[in-house]
Amino acid sequence: MSFQKQNSNLFISSDYDGTNQLDDYTLFNKVCYKSSQAQIPTEIQIQIINANLRQSQEECLQSTRDIISQLHHIIKILKTLKWQSEDQLKIFYNSNRQFLILLKGLQIVDELLSNCKESPTKILLELKQSNIPFHLDYVQERSIKAIKADDVNIRMLQMPYHYLQTSFLPNMQQQLKSYEQNMSASQTLTQEIKIVGTHILMINLIMPSAIDTDQNDIMSLNSTHPVWKKLDCITTRKSLGDSEQIKQSFQSFVQSVMVGHALVNDCKNKSSRWSKIFSVSLNSLYYFLSSSAAEKGMKDHMSQLRADTAHQAMNFIELPGVKHLINLGLPKIATNLKFYILPVVLPLTIQEANKQIKLGIYDQISTHSIQYVNQEIHRDDKFLFVKNQSRIRIRLLYNQRVVEQDNIFSFLKSFFVKQKHNIFEDKIIIHIHGGGFISQSSSSHQCYTREWAINLNVPIFSIDYSLAPQYPYPIPLDDCWQAYNWILKYSETIFGIIPNKIIVTGDSAGGNLATALVGLTIKYKLQVPNGLILNYPAVDIRFQYTPSYLNSINDKILSHTILGICIESYSAHPDSQLGLDSFMSPLLLSYDILKHFPPTRLFCGNKDPLYDQVFRLAQRLQVVDRDVKITVYENLSHGYLNFNTIKGMSEIKQCILDSQDAFSELLN
Repeated sequence: MSFQKQNSNLFISSDYDGTNQLDDYTLFNKVCYKSSQAQIPTEIQIQIINANLRQSQEECLQSTRDIISQLHHIIKILKTLKWQSEDQLKIFYNSNRQFLILLKGLQIVDELLSNCKESPTKILLELKQSNIPFHLDYVQERSIKAIKADDVNIRMLQMPYHYLQTSFLPNMQQQLKSYEQNMSASQTLTQEIKIVGTHILMINLIMPSAIDTDQNDIMSLNSTHPVWKKLDCITTRKSLGDSEQIKQSFQSFVQSVMVGHALVNDCKNKSSRWSKIFSVSLNSLYYFLSSSAAEKGMKDHMSQLRADTAHQAMNFIELPGVKHLINLGLPKIATNLKFYILPVVLPLTIQEANKQIKLGIYDQISTHSIQYVNQEIHRDDKFLFVKNQSRIRIRLLYNQRVVEQDNIFSFLKSFFVKQKHNIFEDKIIIHIHGGGFISQSSSSHQCYTREWAINLNVPIFSIDYSLAPQYPYPIPLDDCWQAYNWILKYSETIFGIIPNKIIVTGDSAGGNLATALVGLTIKYKLQVPNGLILNYPAVDIRFQYTPSYLNSINDKILSHTILGICIESYSAHPDSQLGLDSFMSPLLLSYDILKHFPPTRLFCGNKDPLYDQVFRLAQRLQVVDRDVKITVYENLSHGYLNFNTIKGMSEIKQCILDSQDAFSELLN
């Protein structure tokens, strides 16, 4: 029985369009609507007590009114500015309505803190306006559960308030100051307004959940609370150097990221292939030489991001020329082999997931054994080494030679490989790459996986899962699940590698898939890995407020717009339940699953938008007495393992070594 990768049309509704532009602000609202149905994990074994939690409601009320006053002033200026084109009008209209939504939300907070509210309310704004020369009829609506002052989570409002009062609003007023007399919107101001419109959008989307966050949520607790004291005991904080030095190293590296965004931004309106090639050729050197021009192009691109252009920008590292340049700096390795497998067990499906969610058994230990498929083919797979996009690709990295070199007829490798049983390695690493579920591959992550394979002298199986939005959840997770089962059943037969000890590792989106994969091994009573090592994992993709999310507003790697694109792309299946599916957001896995988790090592930078997720996961593992440790790198943001390239950050070598030490600890 043969299973081919299923056609994406079976998983995506025909009217699904993954290229939503952010300048009409529909993308995030879809993500937020799905997230608003999220379940909240119920803690066990600990009873969190809110002692000395709240600052005075009077202080918060005063801050609310100060921000409202500043918003009134900004909205007044925006309304009086004269536009010169319909496109300009649309930008100002879209931004202005975001300011109005924020104003409405803050007025509700004012009413709550003044004890003027007596029933549940909503931040609701009708966006139809008959005097606008284009039709926009989207209604943004977020429910607010708070009905009295004590319901408002003062502590969680502090960070968005701080951002608005100390950074965003002063900068905005400064930019508008010179236009109060002129009243004519320049092109420069138009571009800035387009960018800040997405910043306010982010604030609008997280504000309702900030208001309503449970007072017992760990992010609401004081640092002296026993929960944080316990987390502090397992947390090591590291500095990789002087903060200014780290900043300069990052700016040097991020130049190539900004160039990628700027070039994609230049090409987005060009229809022909040759015009795009000409644009890239003409502008590449210019952007590499001019950091300010590259940053401007990146910001413009971020402000009107689409799924296709986000993929192109994030996949800049996969371009043949860039990949070749990066490979020049990589250490040589004896085995770097790609092979292609068919499914090993019945595939995971959204239909079965939803059925089990409805029954309340989705993240519980299964009473049914897994069903194997394609067994006859796997035992004698003549096409294992033949490139085939419909199969699941796995890359084997190892510092010993495991196959005969044969560059002419690759399909003959299977005959040679089966004769080589002289290795009998019994420790392996299974790696799942990051890239926001929508980009990159095992190839672009060799900047650190090769070093692990060489220094540890352990085989690394790096999985190239299918990418969203063409293949949304659960297809990428199923690819990892199939690969894991193949390695368990066939790696000894094919490569002489016996997976007695397994460490699963992943970064960013790969950290999500790695955590969910471990959950699946527990659910289906398969061989559970001996350890889990995660770098900056995206273990919760619900768009619920957490303070570190604010870092994404100005983050050059994981911006708030990219965050939204990635979440929407991965959850694109029309039947997916973003708020309820614990294998989509494995932070939500039940304690019945988590209590069987292997020793877990978590790594993250303190500037990362996903920083809070690391501590949330660690705390849930502590509740069930699992072995978990955290390493935090000061002044580092998201994706740092990939900074280990030519013209990258030399400081990242230490991060690679730290993960390497964790592998050694858990393997031995």
